[in-house]
Amino acid sequence: MVGCYFPAEFQGEFVTQVSGKEASDTSNEPIQYSTINITFNAIPVWGYCHRRIGDNVLLMDRYGDGDCIRCFRLLRRSRNIIEVFSEDLNRCYTSEATALASCDKLNSTSVLYRTREIGNIPIRNEYCPITGQYHFTYNLNNGSDKVIECNSFSSSFNNCPDGSVLRLHFNRCSFEPHMNITFNCLGNWPGPNGSTYFALMDISGNYEGRPQYRCGLFHVDNKKGKTYMALSSDSSCAQNLDNSTSGYETLVLSKIPNQKKMPNYVKTHVATFPKWAQGVWEESLIVNGTMTFTDLNGYNSYTFITVDSNEETGRYIVYSKNQCEQVAYVCLMMRQRSENVLEFAIGMVLSPVYQSYLCDDTNLDKPVWMTQARIERAVESPCPITGQYMGMITDLSGMCAELSSNCNTREIMYFKVTDCESGELYEERAYLCLGQWEEKGVMYAYTMRNDTSTNECFVGLIVNDEEIYIKEAGDHCMRNIDPKKEGMRLYKKGQCYGNSPSPAPTPMKPIPHNPIMRTATTPRSRVSGTTSISGNNIPSFASHKTTASYGFVMFIMVIAFFRNIYMYV
Repeated sequence: MVGCYFPAEFQGEFVTQVSGKEASDTSNEPIQYSTINITFNAIPVWGYCHRRIGDNVLLMDRYGDGDCIRCFRLLRRSRNIIEVFSEDLNRCYTSEATALASCDKLNSTSVLYRTREIGNIPIRNEYCPITGQYHFTYNLNNGSDKVIECNSFSSSFNNCPDGSVLRLHFNRCSFEPHMNITFNCLGNWPGPNGSTYFALMDISGNYEGRPQYRCGLFHVDNKKGKTYMALSSDSSCAQNLDNSTSGYETLVLSKIPNQKKMPNYVKTHVATFPKWAQGVWEESLIVNGTMTFTDLNGYNSYTFITVDSNEETGRYIVYSKNQCEQVAYVCLMMRQRSENVLEFAIGMVLSPVYQSYLCDDTNLDKPVWMTQARIERAVESPCPITGQYMGMITDLSGMCAELSSNCNTREIMYFKVTDCESGELYEERAYLCLGQWEEKGVMYAYTMRNDTSTNECFVGLIVNDEEIYIKEAGDHCMRNIDPKKEGMRLYKKGQCYGNSPSPAPTPMKPIPHNPIMRTATTPRSRVSGTTSISGNNIPSFASHKTTASYGFVMFIMVIAFFRNIYMYV
């Protein structure tokens, strides 16, 4: 029996605007918002989850003496943004078949802006899609005779030093007084014709009639060296927003030229990253001796230029610069974990000038690894488990987990959570295995979830063909996890899906050419005593990446909590 539930990524508290704002509305009346809660099996203001069909969900509510059934489609545009497709909320159906037929007639009706995570946890910003420092022009298109603009590139725009926050300072404009606006970045997603949607939250405090939540479009014109940006007049992504050059408010951004020149030492000592590391990775691009890396969870982007390489040890001294032009020399370690997975870590000491000791052992104690998957894979990696494994979730009474593989496509594995007694299905996920390796007696498997396209890591211990232990390890393969003590114990239930018998578990052997390197990035000092260079610190992403995805354990804990409540109601 399949239950009707919302994945953990959709759960939490959101707001949506009650009514829009026309461009000609010059009043300073603030836009009103209503709160929308999404629980594991309901959106209370619209109904309880009755049935899921692909991306569509039927919500059932009581209307008078009968049932009211509506079809909704919820698209998760980013961690903090959900777009809702539905018919007019005044329309509902008493027949499930009629409601199901209406799923073909849905329109975009609202945008939900997250205000609290699942479990009432504060939200996390997203890394802003426009990075660096700019000058800009500005125009307000509200239909009035009064010109409201900044027609010279005298105003400033940047996401420094926090890459999740946009700061706009208006200067030499037609309006007085000049103002500063600060936005938190909530997410971005593909838009029409190569443009990108973005969502912001105004945290300036004094909105002066402006919406608190904003949506817009932007695109980059590399030929002209300009970025074009437009915002709607309210918190929708449609009102008075035609494209990235035509909207209620429009900006043209011009990148500020680099203020810091590249040191002569870098120009005369360019080295290279290894051949196997060249190409496009998750959030990285490596070409010869230059690597760019976007740290989505640490809110920074970096360029690393290798000035000293040692492929035998996998250590590289690099010149690092972030989007705010903070620079330093630092040691970068790279390891190739599998054909399609690399890891990198940054040393603990930064220097304003080249120092040969940056890659000494004493500066590389307890590295925090960042995991990256190759985007274009020549070969797929088989998953480490083969067959069907079943076990009880020890800290959640009555819940069972099943992990299984496919005989014909060994790079796919499936995870299910069910009620042990009734068999009711609470959660089902499929994972594409990207790579695996053994380290200190345990196996790490780096995967991609098919429903969210996000990457997740698991650490496991294969005792034998009949018994395994498995534990989540975040999305950057956290170390120092003992799966036998902290993980789930699963026993073999049957063969893998498909016609052929289950092959033996994938051997836990490291790849032969060790050490092999992985892509690089640069964190802030993590330990006391680390050299800190004023104005040149390289912020660390190490402490952020573990929060980037929702684990199935969190989801099941929420299900168990609500299930227990309903048992006593």
